[in-house]
Amino acid sequence: MIFFRRLFLTASKYRYRTVILFTTFYILINALVMRILEPKTFENTFHAIWWILTTMTTVGYGDVYPTTILGRIWSMVIIYTAGIGLFGIVIGMIVDSVSQYKRMKEEGRMTFKGENHYVIIGWTTKSKNTIKELFIGNDNTEIVLIDELEKTPYDHERFLYIQGSPTDEETLRRAKIEKSKAVLLFAPDGIDNPDLADGKTLLTASSIERYDEGTEKNIYTIAEILNEKHVGNFKHVKIDEFILSHESVSNLMAKSAQTKGASHLFTQLLSRKDGDAGSDLWEVEVRSEWKTFGVAYDHLKEKGAQLIADRSDLNILKKLNEPIPKDARLFVICDKNTYQNL
Repeated sequence: MIFFRRLFLTASKYRYRTVILFTTFYILINALVMRILEPKTFENTFHAIWWILTTMTTVGYGDVYPTTILGRIWSMVIIYTAGIGLFGIVIGMIVDSVSQYKRMKEEGRMTFKGENHYVIIGWTTKSKNTIKELFIGNDNTEIVLIDELEKTPYDHERFLYIQGSPTDEETLRRAKIEKSKAVLLFAPDGIDNPDLADGKTLLTASSIERYDEGTEKNIYTIAEILNEKHVGNFKHVKIDEFILSHESVSNLMAKSAQTKGASHLFTQLLSRKDGDAGSDLWEVEVRSEWKTFGVAYDHLKEKGAQLIADRSDLNILKKLNEPIPKDARLFVICDKNTYQNL
């Protein structure tokens, strides 16, 4: 009895893996002992393990039980020396692990383990809306947010918050940005001066470029810029795309004034609120049988999709007889169901 008590106290001090390993051996050894003591009651080892588990957890179905005096004595040794207490430790470890996981996730102390995700840098009203749009667009989308907030600002099963400075290499490593589909940098809220706001974004972009130099894959980066004059500075840090925040709104207002209702068209393309039935912008893979833009255009039209661009070139109708280049990226407008059937 003293032996089991000491063994129990020792095991409870060790790490989870050791305790689970000890528990497994404890169950197997006692199952073999019970088979030796009562071979008629326990026909095989699994039968004995079943009895030990139901007994140690105090469930006690009563479908099988020891019948000899020696077997019952050993059962009391199993139950009252280490059995119940040992299982209590295991259950406690499971509960503690779940609580610790939730706490670490809430405080942003986790490390992302997946890939093909989106990394959002900076929690703002715009980044919040972007996250919602990304989730609507694909049921498998995973998003990682980097910021210095005390707790996660968003709750979603496929969302992970990482607390830390985006200029810190360790923070970028935890977000696994080298395996992401894209990194989105948002202009910080609370900074009224556009120069200062863009300066902070530029510093983050420089940190990403420095981190990118040590990886094999080019990190696709999109940055929100407040002042158009700063675009030249961002080109030196290899930003792939720029979103001019104030200019986008101004241009949309001008288009709506010149062509009434134009804003509704842009809004529909920018938002997925209509779900599967609404039209959206999608990229399609170039097929080997599409020798020219015209062949691709006619094939996609039959499927219910409208070919509108090759990368940033919108003059597809003028290029129908031209061959599709190897580096082409074709974009179409259609609803989600049509896109999935292409």
